[in-house]
Amino acid sequence: MEDRAGQQEQERHSLRLEKLQHWARHRQSGHLLVLAVSQLWLAVVVVPLAVSVACLNSECHMATALPLGPGASGLLTGTVTLELRRAPRLWKVRAMMIFNTFNLILGFIVVVVEVMKTALGPAPTASSQHAGLLVLELSAEAFTLGGVLVSVHALFLLSQRKPGCCRSQSLHYQELQEGFSELEEVPGLENGPTVASTGANERAGQREQTRAALLPP
Repeated sequence: MEDRAGQQEQERHSLRLEKLQHWARHRQSGHLLVLAVSQLWLAVVVVPLAVSVACLNSECHMATALPLGPGASGLLTGTVTLELRRAPRLWKVRAMMIFNTFNLILGFIVVVVEVMKTALGPAPTASSQHAGLLVLELSAEAFTLGGVLVSVHALFLLSQRKPGCCRSQSLHYQELQEGFSELEEVPGLENGPTVASTGANERAGQREQTRAALLPP
């Protein structure tokens, strides 16, 4: 009995892995590649921008370079996405979901903090150094926000890997609205066609009563 349960569990695991491989290598291969390249590119761009802003603001104190966090997280997330596309595994899907969620939260916090620092900071003078610093700050914020949006798209793509509950509820509601017409037409039911026709007549009577109650007198 235990051997049979273990064999069934192994078959289910193999089936899930086969579906994941088909999803990652055929259905969403291009999307995963674009996601990975976008995350890696944004992370590579954010890192030098954050270092430049920190050096101009506080003499290269890296503690003030907040976009470095989303940049490092983006590098890790992009690497995991590439690995999922190359060799799909179930644990890589979980890792991708965790890293993208962390990158989304961290990036959003950094964007809010950096925008507030830029907006509430001292008014820039007309010197080219302050203008260049403002451009670097806005660029770092824009690329960090881009990483947040890419993580949102990655989580949305992962959520579409399996049919959602809303779709199942919609189909179930559609079956109820149709009055189980397909079930009524199936011959050879357990209690014969008389039970099916009786149930159909009862449902038709209920629909007529509901329609009569809704119509004005």
